[in-house]
Amino acid sequence: MAQWCLGVDLGTSFSAGVIAAEGRFDVLEVEGERRIPSAVMLDERGTLVAGRIAQRGIALNPERVERNPKRYVGRGRMLLGGVPVAVADAMAALLELFVSEGRRRFDGAPPDCIALTHPVAWGEDRKAVLLEAARQVVRGVRIVLVDEPVASARYFATAKRADGSHLAVYDLGGGTFDAAVLTADGSDFKVVGEPGGSDEIGGEVFDEQIFAFLGAQIERLDADWWQQVTSNPERRYVSYAADLLKMAREAKEALSKFDTSSHYVVGINEDVHIARSDLEDLIGAEIVKTVDILEETIRGAGITQDELAAVFMTGGASRMPLVQEAVRDRLGDRVRTYDDPKIVVAYGAAQLAWKLKVEQRDPEQSQSVPAARAEPSAPAKSSARLGVTGGGQVFTGPEGGHTGGHKVVPGNGPQGAQRGAQDGPVVPGVAKVLDGVLEARAEAGRVFVHQAFDSGHLLRRLDGVEGRHDRELRFGRLVEWDVSREGVAAVEQVGPAQTLVRVLTPDLAIRGTHPLQVWGNPTVIAHGRTAWVFFQPRQPVPVDSSVGLPWGETGQLSVVEFDLGGGFMFQAPQPRDLGPYTQWFLNEDNRSRRLVDQEGPSGNDPAPSVGAPGCTVVLGQFSSNKPMFQNRHHDFRPWQVLCLIDPGGVVRPTVREPGRSWLHQVVLHNGRWFTSSSAGLEADTADGRTKLVMPRPRAGALRWVPAGGQIYAVGADQVSPARGWSVGIFNQRSHTLEFLMGKQSATLAGHLTSRNRWERPRLVVDGDSIWMTMLDAGRSRLVHVTPSGAREVHRTPGLFEPVVRVPSGLLCLHRPGDATGATRDQPAALVHLPL
Repeated sequence: MAQWCLGVDLGTSFSAGVIAAEGRFDVLEVEGERRIPSAVMLDERGTLVAGRIAQRGIALNPERVERNPKRYVGRGRMLLGGVPVAVADAMAALLELFVSEGRRRFDGAPPDCIALTHPVAWGEDRKAVLLEAARQVVRGVRIVLVDEPVASARYFATAKRADGSHLAVYDLGGGTFDAAVLTADGSDFKVVGEPGGSDEIGGEVFDEQIFAFLGAQIERLDADWWQQVTSNPERRYVSYAADLLKMAREAKEALSKFDTSSHYVVGINEDVHIARSDLEDLIGAEIVKTVDILEETIRGAGITQDELAAVFMTGGASRMPLVQEAVRDRLGDRVRTYDDPKIVVAYGAAQLAWKLKVEQRDPEQSQSVPAARAEPSAPAKSSARLGVTGGGQVFTGPEGGHTGGHKVVPGNGPQGAQRGAQDGPVVPGVAKVLDGVLEARAEAGRVFVHQAFDSGHLLRRLDGVEGRHDRELRFGRLVEWDVSREGVAAVEQVGPAQTLVRVLTPDLAIRGTHPLQVWGNPTVIAHGRTAWVFFQPRQPVPVDSSVGLPWGETGQLSVVEFDLGGGFMFQAPQPRDLGPYTQWFLNEDNRSRRLVDQEGPSGNDPAPSVGAPGCTVVLGQFSSNKPMFQNRHHDFRPWQVLCLIDPGGVVRPTVREPGRSWLHQVVLHNGRWFTSSSAGLEADTADGRTKLVMPRPRAGALRWVPAGGQIYAVGADQVSPARGWSVGIFNQRSHTLEFLMGKQSATLAGHLTSRNRWERPRLVVDGDSIWMTMLDAGRSRLVHVTPSGAREVHRTPGLFEPVVRVPSGLLCLHRPGDATGATRDQPAALVHLPL
């Protein structure tokens, strides 16, 4: 029976394989191609298919296709057609294509050895996914893993393309850029120093930038058609979008040989064009960044450029003339290329597989070559409710009614909760404005509404309170947005973990569209002419006591900044990694991770600064001892990092000192710090000291609400189940809270501690006052809180929440038939409440 080995490079965008038999090496053509798309598709029968068939499915069933399954390695499952699919299964479907084609060439005989390549920075967890995928495809076959730069170095060395002991590898692939320095280790190579790279630079990103460039031309020719292609989820428009993305990739490849590339767009019966100079303007800065990273990697390895025998260029995107020119300008004639750099990595892997077979080393079924590097393992509370000072005094309202009209001072009235009016007022003349509304916001006299329909989502700008709109923009699914005087930033879901950030003018014209891989719901903050999108770039990992950690999630947090007033943008800004981002939750039912634990050091939601141009976010982080062969943490040590983020990408991190209370909210209000912590509400005094203003109820939560020149405090007596609410105002002279209103038998609409965006507290800031809804006996009660007191304004059955203050009154959302509760994620009627 024939004996053969296989080397496979399962890439982000494309994959390639090389077979070895009797010392000969041949590129394995699959489906007639030397490189096949790495796409996978879950067909209607529930079968995973890969390669060209999967790629063709993008136009017909985009929700069933993942173009880049390798991005999910180490990040959890992907959703295909609504079905969770393990990434190992997807990678196995892709590998099966190469193994099956090889078996056909050798009369059905299985390979003797398979070598799979992986990025040099992958840890043991990601390598384990490759091993699991390979074991699904073959049984009893030796499987080896090899770093991608080591595989490419093996090829170039055996091809006599360099002499010397030190080599560098520049690997620009479809999804990532990697740089590494290697040194000869006997007959093989090993990585020296720390590899460099970027997950945000690659051929796929370049395709998206060309897509946006060509799209700008299409928008000028037919704006309506372009809007449908970029926002309408109908199959025909999704198909058009897939064709245009393919066109962008073809244009990129054509510009490697020609100065210009022209393409016919069927949908509008027009031609679009791009020149090589245009492409260089789009991606030039990113290419320069890759060369900078390469030079930093070389310096970090303690190697001078003169000591390098060669710099090998691999990865499909490295074939671009701009890339080769940029690398040669810095590193001169040391640079070595190959006519198909994608094949180089697979070729080196096949050489290793054959070498191991010939040498007949230890036949253990799985090992890593070279040896895997070890990854680094990774105060007393008061039970008082809002109004109790550090000295134990209780602030209450007079027995029997609300406190509208005056402030309550210490000792005024018996100790106890404010009852509030049982039969509050009903405002006549409430009129419906618009149906199907999820959210509404106002800025600079403009009102924007987010509507949801069966066909998708709309963002509309109203020109009055009669429901008329003068501008609208359609989205497939709008997941988060915010508005400032300078424009709108919106995040649209286009696939599993795949989003588009839309930067819009105040007239809802698209200034820029930028792809972003996001897990969970992002946070969008628009502040002046700057917008920030905070997101988790990979899937958070649920953890609990079974792995030696509290009930929560571990992950990463990144931020990307956009200039809302910077004109029409085609150059995508680069995300910035803020670091590990961990949240700890109350374990309500052994399933949900919803309510942030008020006793724990969680990361919190980003928030804009009031009276300052930036924003703030707290990162929850920890360290532990985690043995390599045990998935359990020991010696858990948590801390928090406060990040101040200024326009221009300046991030100022500060580690929270050990022994202090855990932060749950940070507010920079007109130059003074206000924090909500596990101890309670704290405020900085004039001399810079931090004072505990209000101890936190042991089972409850407290939060600051800045409003103009005032800052209020909102409290919940109990978090789970929600019970009791109160509101007070901070006296900036005495540094104490003055109780305004509250009720122990009622609750807030929304939730102070939930991470669910549809459970945010139902309140609206209006100058120096706030409007908020409380829930009592199945009714919504609208309360207006001002510096002089608080009063109930309107009561009604069902859900009723304030969303936007307008000159003639208040715009609210109303669902009369809904039971009042913490969550509202269904569209409601937008109504006008005259005031």
